[in-house]
Amino acid sequence: EVSAGLESAEGHTRGGLLVERALARMRTRQYEGAMQDWGAAVCLVSPLGDDFAEGTASAPPSDQERESTLEAWSNESALTQPSLAFTMLGMFLHLRGNYDSAMACYDRALDLTPSAINVLLKRSSLWFEKEQLPKAFADFDTALALDAEHADTYCHRGQLHMLQQDLAKAIADLKKSVQLDGGSILARIQLGMAHHRLKQVAEARAVFQQAEKDFPTSPDALNYHGEFLVESGDLSGAASKFNKALEVSGGTYALAHVNLGVLKLHAEQDLNGAIERCKQAVSVDPLCETAHVHMAHLHLQNSDLDAAVAAFDDALSLLRVKQELEEAFTMREAAGAQLALLAENPTLYQPAIDNQRAQAQAIAAQMARQ
Repeated sequence: EVSAGLESAEGHTRGGLLVERALARMRTRQYEGAMQDWGAAVCLVSPLGDDFAEGTASAPPSDQERESTLEAWSNESALTQPSLAFTMLGMFLHLRGNYDSAMACYDRALDLTPSAINVLLKRSSLWFEKEQLPKAFADFDTALALDAEHADTYCHRGQLHMLQQDLAKAIADLKKSVQLDGGSILARIQLGMAHHRLKQVAEARAVFQQAEKDFPTSPDALNYHGEFLVESGDLSGAASKFNKALEVSGGTYALAHVNLGVLKLHAEQDLNGAIERCKQAVSVDPLCETAHVHMAHLHLQNSDLDAAVAAFDDALSLLRVKQELEEAFTMREAAGAQLALLAENPTLYQPAIDNQRAQAQAIAAQMARQ
């Protein structure tokens, strides 16, 4: 119905139909199609969507046409207003690392709807990634001025405090978020992690246990409880949590596969088993950057440079945090340099690589027998 209506609709009616189709596509995880629809909707009212204009034969609307469409469309149902299209296109561009265009979309969305707290929170995250912390915190202040009891604002600000290693402030914000919205699993997990980083083990344990009790079918609650148990030295308890996370997710929770691979490596020195677990993680979620990063490191340990470089390339296409990008790029370039040496003089360098692999396998075998 929506697709058929797009053929004949014009202006604000077409924009609303594009938004409806984008929302439908997102519900069925057709994210590429959804992004195209968000962009096409924005194109009707702004040059920010010109890259997503449908059909190369038709020129984008004129400035006058866009102004007229925006005025008419802004009077439609709040659910499908143009500010939503700007917000969602900004989110997709943000996730793809196109920060300047994403910021322009968020700014325009806030011009149209200044009280949109969800947009302020998205923009604050983008300010952080652009390393402009005062502006990130300013957006949190604006959001709290609009609604001092907004749980997500405290949760997001608490996460930013954690990234800045300001753990006392993080705990205060995350506790407030949980108090305001007991149904937020994210705030619970982050609160547990903050307590753990402050070495408040009893408090962290209590938070994770309560989260698992309140959200027994949440793979996130189980997985992060397991990660806490790993760092506490309870490897068997951790494995139980990771396996339960896979059970409740039907085997589709990628991080649990990765963590079981880490356990295989450190508890059993089973490098090949760890690699297989990471392969399973990638198969159920190709966009899991953690799986690709771990895969790359495991291939390096196995002296499989080609596979390591390929895994780092996959990770680099997904990572967004500057420090993680720098670390992955440095490792990828080091592996690439070794490959270049092998290509130039395999007779000289291949025996050294083979010897390194044999030593690693011998050490793993010896440790497995102990």
